[in-house]
Formats: sequence, structure tokens, C-alpha cells
Amino acid sequence: MRKLIFISIFIAGFVFGQQDTTEQVIDFETIKTMNGKQIYEVFCAKCHGIDGKGNIPEEIKQNWDVPPPDFTDGYFNTREARKDWYAVIKYGGASRGLSRTMPAFGDVFTDQQIYETIEHIKSFVDQKKYPQGELNFIRAHYVTKAYVEQEFILIPTFTYKFENGHNINDTKVVLYYANRFGTRFQYEVKLPIQNLRSCVQNTTGIGDLELGLKYAFYDNYKNLSILTAGFEFSLPTGSEAKGFGKGTVVLVPYLAVAKGIGEKIEMQGSLKIEAPVNKSKGNPELIYSLSTTLIIPEGKRGIFPGVELVGTKTLNAEEHTISIVPKIYIALTKRGHLALSIGREIPIYGGKPFKYRYVGFILWDYVDGGIFSGW
Repeated sequence: MRKLIFISIFIAGFVFGQQDTTEQVIDFETIKTMNGKQIYEVFCAKCHGIDGKGNIPEEIKQNWDVPPPDFTDGYFNTREARKDWYAVIKYGGASRGLSRTMPAFGDVFTDQQIYETIEHIKSFVDQKKYPQGELNFIRAHYVTKAYVEQEFILIPTFTYKFENGHNINDTKVVLYYANRFGTRFQYEVKLPIQNLRSCVQNTTGIGDLELGLKYAFYDNYKNLSILTAGFEFSLPTGSEAKGFGKGTVVLVPYLAVAKGIGEKIEMQGSLKIEAPVNKSKGNPELIYSLSTTLIIPEGKRGIFPGVELVGTKTLNAEEHTISIVPKIYIALTKRGHLALSIGREIPIYGGKPFKYRYVGFILWDYVDGGIFSGW
């Protein structure tokens, strides 16, 4: 019975290539003895190429919905965790919102064989050069992410505060773009658009443009830890008089760290200093933040609750505030590449600089697919 199941799955695995496989059927006793390299060469190379580059005859892939990926591409090979590769091999591409051309092999190979096959695929790239996908933790609101990313984010913040004798509605949306280069670098651009509304004004404008560079200098996927250093600076593109900018260049060096505790808890933290170049515009500030997220779903789509703590200490002064941010992160697609998050910031120390504040973001990992894919 298992042999019949295997034959049907084996044929299904290659029917998309319109290729005769009758002479390549292997019995289960032989399969049980195969290692990851052998499995790849016999079962995977037909579609992905013996060298992993996906360079196969056009007549094989002419009916596929997407071309085969290049396993020798360092970003593609390393940006997903091994458990996600495992899910695609065991349950098929459709299980993670990927191509249905990729069949499921869960009834053919053992879990150990699947993971051995994954390590063979990983061997097409020098893994030590790249941060591993196991360390791509869920993004927080205030904690700077340690993993280097390729994503576009809309970051809205709504604050209701009392200032200069008036109640003010402060609505800000930051346009955020990040991309990778080299093996461990990321650059990013942030442009805030802000509206300040009160009984005496209703003004909208851009804020200070921010540019940043990040380098992941340490990572270990086996103990789920990563350490990153970065540097950001903002340019005075926003009107200081209208409350949209600081009126000077601001330098922001930082460190970011992340640590997984088992497979269910993600801890992240960052420490940064915001230092105005023109000291008459304000004192430097030390900003520290810590985030924890609970990983409940087995796959990438689902609801991930968490909480953050963020503190701001003005250097050379006594001002020191601390807030907590209960939050919910919702991954919308099977690939997890589209998500939204919302939280409420609650001051707990150092006064109450605002009456209430809601924070959120809408995230798109654009390299993992289009907005309408992966559902």
C-alpha cells in the first residue's frame, strides 16, 4: 500500500514537467536508506537543477505558474527558517501560499530526511556569510529590529495631548523602506508626514527625513540570537516652527539585539542615542526599549500578542519617562509577508506627556511576493 502511495506521489511530483518517470520508480526500502543529498539529486533536481540554480529545460517548466527559485541566491536561501522549508517540503507549496507545482512529500520521507535535504539545499550557499531566517523575529513598534530586512512599512501614530493651553490631535504616518546589500548590510529611508489639529490650527506637512545603515555582526541560529549595530541621521526637512521638525541634523547610533526562547517566545531590545548636532535645539536623549512576543500559531499566518517597554532619558537633565505598549501583531497571509500591528502606549513613569497614544504599522515584505499573493 505504501508503495502504491509513493508511486502516485512520485508521479504527481513530476507531472508538471510532463516527463516520463516510469523507469525512475524506487521502492520504499531504498528510500529509507537515502540521505539528503541523494534525495535532492533523485527527487528535487528534476525541477530545481542539480546545482540548485533552477536552470532546467523550458519544456519542463512551461506549464508552471512561477519559475523555479535559485537556491544559490544567498538572500533567498537564508531568509526563511528551516521550519518553513520543512513545511513546504512536507505539506507542499500551497500550505505556505506558494506554488502548487511544489508537491507534498510528507508521506514519502521521514522528518529527519526532510531536514537533511534542507541542509543539502543550504549547502549551495555559505551560510556563515548571512544572518539566518530563524532570527527574522516579528517586528516591534519601538524596538529597532536586529535582522536585516527588505520591506516597506506604513507606520501610523495617533496622539491626543494637551500642549500650550490647547488639546491637540497629532497624527503622523511614516513611510519606511528598507533593503539589503552585501551579505549583512541594510539601508533604510524614513519620511514622516504629520498633521497637527487643534481649535487654533490644522496643519499638515512632512517631517525630518531619516536615513539609516545597519550591520548584523553576530548571529547564531542554533541558540536563536543576533546582534546588530546601526547608525541613523535625520535631516531638517520638516518645519521646526510648525512642529514637524527639530531644526537640526540629529545623529542616532544604536545597538539592537534579539533572542529566541524556545520556539514560542521572541525577545528583542535596542539602545540608541539621539544627539542633535546643534546643541541649542535640545539635549541628547538615551532611548531604550524591550519587546516580547508570544508565538502561538504553528504557521506564519495568525495572531501574535506581545508587549513592549520603552524609556527615554534626557541626558544632562532629569527628564525620564517610561511607557508600556500592549500590542497585537496579525500576519495576514500564509507566507506572513503582509501584516499589521496595533498597540496602545501607556505612560507608567515620569509624568504623562500625552492623554493617549495609539501606534501601529502595515508591513509588506515585498521580496516574498506581491500584495495579492500568498493568501
